[in-house]
Amino acid sequence: MLAEKPLHEDTLRVIEIVESVAQDWKEVEHAARLLAEEETLAAPNRFTEEALVFAINQQMSLLTAEALRVWASSVQASGNKKVGVLNPGNIPLAGLQDFLGVLLSGHQYIGAVSSRSPVLLPLFSIALEKAGLNHEVSFTDFDDLVSRVDAIIASGTDATMNTVRKRALDAGIDEHKLLLRSHRYSIAVLDGRESEEDIERLAEDILLHEGQGCRSVGLVWAPKETQPDRLLEAMATYRATFPAHPESKGALEMQRAFLAAVDQPHAFSEGLEFLFSKGEPEIQTPLHIRWTEYDHLDRVAEWIQSHHEEIQLIVSRETMLEDLTVGTMAVSPGFAQRPELGWCQDGKDLGAFLQSI
Repeated sequence: MLAEKPLHEDTLRVIEIVESVAQDWKEVEHAARLLAEEETLAAPNRFTEEALVFAINQQMSLLTAEALRVWASSVQASGNKKVGVLNPGNIPLAGLQDFLGVLLSGHQYIGAVSSRSPVLLPLFSIALEKAGLNHEVSFTDFDDLVSRVDAIIASGTDATMNTVRKRALDAGIDEHKLLLRSHRYSIAVLDGRESEEDIERLAEDILLHEGQGCRSVGLVWAPKETQPDRLLEAMATYRATFPAHPESKGALEMQRAFLAAVDQPHAFSEGLEFLFSKGEPEIQTPLHIRWTEYDHLDRVAEWIQSHHEEIQLIVSRETMLEDLTVGTMAVSPGFAQRPELGWCQDGKDLGAFLQSI
């Protein structure tokens, strides 16, 4: 095991402040957190109160001094550049890793937030400043950001990333100073021997955050003749605790009508809080889950290999993962929506990027 790099005193101070603020934000009645939740839920997004609380709790639980020190040793850089971060708004706190990575690296953070989540990250930043953080952190719009920075980190749709790349290159930012993450999705591979707990956890992997994130499972591979009844029941049960956003039903109505019109096997919850269809391995829109049968794992492995640049995660039992040797990031059921602090989105190492610029 490689020894951790010694950390700068300034980095250690940042870690101390981040851990302190995270401890405060773990408290569900903490004033700054309550304000962030209230204003975030008022924005034009599909966040639900339950999912937002889950995301904040999960992210804050990662920010311990020990975990931050370990991660900081892999992101700490020798230079001091202005790093612009274009934050997605599909998942609460989706940009937290990039934000903290830039701070711990020693670079200057300049962020642009989505209208779907305009306050959550800025309010967390303000809390750090009040706790003593003296790093330069600012939030602005993308037009201003691209004219001020030395490097850019961005996540979003393929079209958005193409636009970001063109604008950055036009502004004189070199290609190697761009870390762009485009659209991806996650899948699950079952073998029919999953426990009830596995299936319950998979329901969370599918439904949490309304299927909006790259870590959300949208396609389930299952052995031929395996019935999806257990998963459908688990998803319905999950919705009792984590209700769907009010707009989810309307988004699925047309797809349900189409499946009925073409006589394609499908199922849905009573309130149309999710839609489930059997067919070829094709990713549908969020909350429309595709169930695809396989005769042999070789077919699954071949499909994964041919689509690996589109796949963020594979969710499967650990014993199954040994048979799917395709080099794609994999997790056990229940961990798709619980990213680790230093996980590599799109297989791209944030620390290596921050050190290279």
